[in-house]
Amino acid sequence: MKASFMVANENIPEGSRVTGLTGRLQETLRKLSSIGFKKYELMIDDPEKVDIERIKHYNDSFGLDMIFLCSGEMAGIAGLSLNNIDENERKKAIEKFLKAIEVANEFGVNINIGRLRGTIWEDGKEESLKRLAKSLEIVDEFIDSESMRVEVLIEPLRKDICPLLNGCEETVAFIEKNNLRNFKILLDSDHLNKESDPEFIRRDTNWIGHVHLADTAHEPLGRGEINFNEFMDLLLRSGYEGEFSVEVFCGEEQYKTLKESYEYLKKYSNSKETDNE
Repeated sequence: MKASFMVANENIPEGSRVTGLTGRLQETLRKLSSIGFKKYELMIDDPEKVDIERIKHYNDSFGLDMIFLCSGEMAGIAGLSLNNIDENERKKAIEKFLKAIEVANEFGVNINIGRLRGTIWEDGKEESLKRLAKSLEIVDEFIDSESMRVEVLIEPLRKDICPLLNGCEETVAFIEKNNLRNFKILLDSDHLNKESDPEFIRRDTNWIGHVHLADTAHEPLGRGEINFNEFMDLLLRSGYEGEFSVEVFCGEEQYKTLKESYEYLKKYSNSKETDNE
């Protein structure tokens, strides 16, 4: 099992209620490595505050690989929306996301769209989805024009978190309808649509580019109601061979949560380590 842990870029204040480790990157990455993780996912709120060369230096120093870029706090902290009804705000979100794609390309990783896609605005769901599609067409064209090896993964979310694109089937249908060439989906255990997603996963894991692991309400693994034996069995038996990232609220004792997560994941590994070489 290829497992990593979410780490917030250090411009996000230490102790912020975000789903990952917070604080100085030198410290969080050193601790991550010392506990046993070899990989991590970087959470950002502003791509222009990512110090690419310094992070690459830390990766070399601690024997780590960044395997994914998370855009969650571009919506949560920065308040951006790719389908904002305000044209100027929408343009701002698109420009920032293109910057984030450039960061992802520098690290050779993919990036997600979760809450960043936006919501249903006052002109209704259909128009809100049309604006989102137009924004993502710009993203698609940018990736192609710059010959980037970046895929954008749309994350199906529960309706209480986001009213748009709430299951794998619906999200893939949206991607196909709008001929988005550089897009797949990201699966999150806490956002799984139990009625429709399992059958989709059994049928076609090729659409799944990355997986987030979180318990109920993104609590640490084992503290909620999610049956990870069933979830992991579903994915692995269906042929998923990609990366996993733990994305949970860590609380005040974040390194205790980090260590507990590493130990929890050992049961799903075929080796003595949390990830496979």
